[in-house]
Amino acid sequence: MKLISLELDDDFRSLKSGFRVDFLSEFDDVDTKEFNPYCIVGRNGSGKSNILEVLGSIFYHLEVEYLKFLPKQQYLNENEEVEYEEMEIFSSLSTSPNAYKLQYYISPTFDKGSYTHVTITKEKDQKARVNINKNYDNDLGASEAKEYLPQHIIGYSSGENEILSLPFLRMRMIQYEEYINYLEQDIQYLASESRMIYLDDSFSQAIFISNFLFPQPIIQEVFGETIGVKGVKEFRMVINLGSKIQNLAGDKLKIKKGILTKIQKLKNCATLYYKDSDTKQLTLDFYVDDACRKAFKKEFGQRLELFKFFQQLITMNYYRIDEKTRAKLYTTNSPYAKGFIPEASWDDRFFTFKHFKIEKTGVDELILTRQLSDGEHQFMHSIGLALLYKDTSSLFLLDEPETHFNPAWRAKYISTLRDCFDGDDVSPEVLITSHSPFIVSDSKRENVLVFEKDEKNIVECHRPDFNTFGASVNKITMKIFDQTDTIGDYAIQELNKLRDRLNKGEEIEVLISDINKLLGDSIEKTLFINEVLDKEL
Repeated sequence: MKLISLELDDDFRSLKSGFRVDFLSEFDDVDTKEFNPYCIVGRNGSGKSNILEVLGSIFYHLEVEYLKFLPKQQYLNENEEVEYEEMEIFSSLSTSPNAYKLQYYISPTFDKGSYTHVTITKEKDQKARVNINKNYDNDLGASEAKEYLPQHIIGYSSGENEILSLPFLRMRMIQYEEYINYLEQDIQYLASESRMIYLDDSFSQAIFISNFLFPQPIIQEVFGETIGVKGVKEFRMVINLGSKIQNLAGDKLKIKKGILTKIQKLKNCATLYYKDSDTKQLTLDFYVDDACRKAFKKEFGQRLELFKFFQQLITMNYYRIDEKTRAKLYTTNSPYAKGFIPEASWDDRFFTFKHFKIEKTGVDELILTRQLSDGEHQFMHSIGLALLYKDTSSLFLLDEPETHFNPAWRAKYISTLRDCFDGDDVSPEVLITSHSPFIVSDSKRENVLVFEKDEKNIVECHRPDFNTFGASVNKITMKIFDQTDTIGDYAIQELNKLRDRLNKGEEIEVLISDINKLLGDSIEKTLFINEVLDKEL
């Protein structure tokens, strides 16, 4: 997938009507197999995350428009009781943003390797129209349009960006209700129709296991060389078949279809398993060796299929969310929507991982993943999701994926992502918001989007006025983040005290001795010493 442009004819957050961002200039000059993510930078509050949020919102409403299954329209009446309407959930006529034009190239699954020009246009209070190859007189129907949407829309935020997560959380709820509906109608359920997934920390262990059970050299290189994790050695899964979901699904949980068929596949891969006759909890233990990996290969085929099944199991943890809460989540625009969702204890969850132990370089015994640092978790998570969705025409919306990385990891983040997608027939479109000058330095100028607010507080987007690729972090910090000092603010204050002493006529030798004792090497220190020596002359 290659984004071309986005133009808003309606306000969205801090992006005002008339906002436009051009991604590509000439598609003919683009190497469609080369991975070049967009680095979206700017100071805090500049509106850079809004570009991820608006794309997430647009594709969510398109998904809702084309899904075959949707829950009934739910709302709360004045007594805060849930009522239903016989209409489909969420009219696509009035959405946020309510008017826009989005253009991109995509390689459809039925013709992998070729690229089609797609235009999605929405006028105010009208349904979005999908056209291909600039044929605006022929709007695609639902089944055709779905062929030209991204294979997957993947959201990730290292912080609390609830505006980005909200459409993805709504889609999770739809996926849950879809599964329950299939059970109630005794229809085989293989996978969710929706292509949206928000990979928050509840998916970390699923991402890690799915990658390491299907080993490839790139997986060993990425995790082994960077963070010293050699592999997963043992873990446990607990599936709570005696939970409230039993009451929702009734006897249909006994059918050998869909999700239960795949639970049997897990049992076929397990080293041992046990079902408690009182609690109805199924416990599966796995010791990871070649036999275990071969079993997963036989039962699930590839790591993405295994991960999709884990996604279904994790989504089933929503069984505890009542209709009233679901109604709130479907309709609210609150930035605190995630707070509506109750967090279940381990014993109350439908599905959970436990006793997840890994091998780590320099450590004699196995350790729990809980013992890894925040940076190690984030590295496995953000790089692991890229490995899962290799060779797909997907859209990645990554909000500050490297916040917990040390400088060395930040410096190699883009090159590591490149290694993940190396050799793919098609590459995804990846948008990364960041404050890291290292990521900017690894991005070509045409792939860096700088967000700023003008004097009227209106967000503007432009390319840098210098060649970013290979530029020093100091230059990037000064030019993009308007930070001219290379040392901290407290050190600057101490340096200014020395300058005051200089201006008051203190002895040169004393000042130079004190500055050498006080400050480490820096441009500021060198300039001040030169200032002192010039004064002596």
